[in-house]
Amino acid sequence: MKNYSLYLIFGFLFLVSCQQNTKNVLNEEASIQQSDELKENPLLMNPITSSIQPKEKTMSTLYGNDIAFNYAKTNFNSNYPQNAVLYEVTWKQKSDELWFGANIPKEVISVEKITFLDKGVNVYEIFQGKALKRVKMNDKIDYQRKNLILFQRMAVSP
Repeated sequence: MKNYSLYLIFGFLFLVSCQQNTKNVLNEEASIQQSDELKENPLLMNPITSSIQPKEKTMSTLYGNDIAFNYAKTNFNSNYPQNAVLYEVTWKQKSDELWFGANIPKEVISVEKITFLDKGVNVYEIFQGKALKRVKMNDKIDYQRKNLILFQRMAVSP
């Protein structure tokens, strides 16, 4: 009888210790809130590729609307069709509390948007700050950033 009780106690303690942590694991700090200037939430669009910048301790994901995503799946150039929209979202990194050695997004640093108009014309915009306000950079930086975004290719997955 003593052994049976002892097994019950250890079994109960084991089950209690294995109980999942009910802490909310949603990373709200890395989310994007709709603003007056950024009408769409790029995080709800299709991810095309991602990258990390270890020296800057940042990470980025390139998102696209359905038109841009479908084009990127079958084409390896940056001649996106009319009405395609690309968003490059960049976050600061932080250590993942749930997975040792991993990094996850912290807060959003910037959202860069490229909209493709008719006849190969495209428009580059950048949004920064807590409220993601449109910022005007100089034309040289806009050109460089736009080209860096446009020359990214879709990540290959099995």
